[in-house]
Amino acid sequence: MNAQRLVHSPRARLLLAGALVLGLAVLGPVAGVSTTVAARWLLGVVALAVLGWWLHRRGAVVTGAATAPRLTVVSRAGLSQRCGVALVEVDGRGYLVAFGDAFAEIRETASPAPEFGRVLAQARRPMPTPRTIRGRREGP
Repeated sequence: MNAQRLVHSPRARLLLAGALVLGLAVLGPVAGVSTTVAARWLLGVVALAVLGWWLHRRGAVVTGAATAPRLTVVSRAGLSQRCGVALVEVDGRGYLVAFGDAFAEIRETASPAPEFGRVLAQARRPMPTPRTIRGRREGP
């Protein structure tokens, strides 16, 4: 089950909140600490954990390695003053785009066949040569 979906469902949030309240109610009298003090400490720890998670996620996006752009114009040619053709690559797939003032048409380019993906010819082993044993020749 996806952990993010579990946390985002209202039922899961309600169960989590109920478990925390029950834990605070049990923790207070058993440990000799008032429920209010335990609730404040737990709230502070949860707030710091959420803040740390948020800063980690935000920092990972900002300082992460540079990723390749999702859209790249490979080449562009003008057919007239108001019309043109462009070869565009989006997420590794190529598209041919014809555009003008009042239209645009997009066609997906054929993907190139892999050069080494298929077998060109079956490899054959050479026929074994007949062996001779003590002057006699074996085989037909």
